[in-house]
Amino acid sequence: MQVLETVIDAIANRKRLEIELIFQLFWILFFVGLIPSWIVSRYFSRIARLLVLILAIVILLNYIGLVILYPTWADYADPAEANVAVVSWLLRRGEPLYPTLDAAGRYINNYGAFSYIIQAAFLSVFQPSIFSSKLAGSVAGLSSLTLIFLLIRHQLSRWFAIVGTAIASLCFLNQTSASGLLTSSFWVRPDSLLLFFSVLGLFLVVRGGKAIAIFGSAIALGISTNLKVTAFLHFIPIYVLLLERFGIVSVLISAASSIFISALPYLLPQISLTNYWKWLQQVRLKGIKSEQIPKNLLWTAFMAIPSMIALLLNCNRRWFSKRWLYGLTLLAGIVLNAVISSTRGALENNMLPFVPLLIYLAIDLFRLRASRPKLISVLGISAAIAFIAASSLAVYSTEVKFVERMNTAPGHRAISDLDRFIAAHPNRTIGMGYGAVSYQLSSYRPPLVFAGNPYLLDSASLMEMQASGLNNTPEKTLQALKTCQTQIWLVPKENLPFQVYSYYPPLQKLFSDRFRKIFAETYDRQESTEFYDAWICKK
Repeated sequence: MQVLETVIDAIANRKRLEIELIFQLFWILFFVGLIPSWIVSRYFSRIARLLVLILAIVILLNYIGLVILYPTWADYADPAEANVAVVSWLLRRGEPLYPTLDAAGRYINNYGAFSYIIQAAFLSVFQPSIFSSKLAGSVAGLSSLTLIFLLIRHQLSRWFAIVGTAIASLCFLNQTSASGLLTSSFWVRPDSLLLFFSVLGLFLVVRGGKAIAIFGSAIALGISTNLKVTAFLHFIPIYVLLLERFGIVSVLISAASSIFISALPYLLPQISLTNYWKWLQQVRLKGIKSEQIPKNLLWTAFMAIPSMIALLLNCNRRWFSKRWLYGLTLLAGIVLNAVISSTRGALENNMLPFVPLLIYLAIDLFRLRASRPKLISVLGISAAIAFIAASSLAVYSTEVKFVERMNTAPGHRAISDLDRFIAAHPNRTIGMGYGAVSYQLSSYRPPLVFAGNPYLLDSASLMEMQASGLNNTPEKTLQALKTCQTQIWLVPKENLPFQVYSYYPPLQKLFSDRFRKIFAETYDRQESTEFYDAWICKK
């Protein structure tokens, strides 16, 4: 039982469980659980249902608690979240969202405009802070789960709705390639919004009247394809449902309207569609990381286990003849997205919007309440228990490490340190630099921009540019450095400035030798705070 030993060792030592190991664990638990499942179904079905309900409530409370806690932590799960927060505020200040490829400011990522517009709205309403930058994602995560509960409850009993929603929350959290991915259903990056608008589109098409279904799906698709061009892949099955309910004309009206909605942000003068398209072209230059494709497919296959259980228990020829197109487009979308979303640096969080579509498949099957042989029921029970157990262990192995990381990080102290420094240096432009070891202290850069400082260098954007072969510090950036457009750079204390490495293979230094040479000629270390060294312009 080497797999079980590996799992026990990983949990004991707070290591993440990779998806391959999780799948192996599922099969072991499935076969081990066959006899207990038969006994439970035969003699203890009523008490088993109660215990499952209690477990489901605990799982739901875990997800809800994590979502509520996340904004209170001053740290981000992923460096790109700081990028979204900062660029959203730059947009709010009236600066161009998509500068030219050779612009001095190296801060743009390849996210669609609505990602920044939505974040900017939350920052404006609740005042700019790391806390408020996380609110949009948290609201999106909780709303996604609520809509899934309502979808299930519309078709099935309250027990099914609670248990099914708990399983959905496990699927949302069950991303273990990196500890930060745990939060991808509610973090600041666009994944949380993509998930929400996918669930919203599905909900409105299934539950809404004709007008609501048409225009609700148009809004959901329009915003989603703006957030990420390939989002149409997980909307095709939703449009199959729209076709089945209201016909081809409804589909055409909705699709046409979605194009208009997707293009709306580019009517604003500071959002250039031309520049966005040029930046988007850089993504394909990163190339496909072939080893990520099977990981994407394997992760989605694991998420599909509840649907496969429903298929085992309830499928019949009549259902298949009705839903074959939905299933076919869902499968095709998963495969295509698994390939497209395997560029360097991409992980399985790009497959997250397919989870609600798989859940809807299970809802539709369980609604049939088909009669089945006892053996099939036992297989289904064992598979369900194995899935919940394997998923819970996988989530626990990631979550315990993540929560420890959040609780031990110096976030609030570091931000107070920055606030004191800003107050002590009025009328000076201050930027966040990068050190030689870690990005953690540099991830607290949003407060500097929220205070009105310029923004020249963003690590997440620089990594993307470098991975696509683009010069991440062109002449205009070097000129801005030479002329001290940023008068003070705060670098993590006792770190050599700008020595960090990119996360992307082949793990090269993020800043060029020329950049570091110009920095050394232009700035010197003159002050220190609790967490940072202040490198001040010599001129």
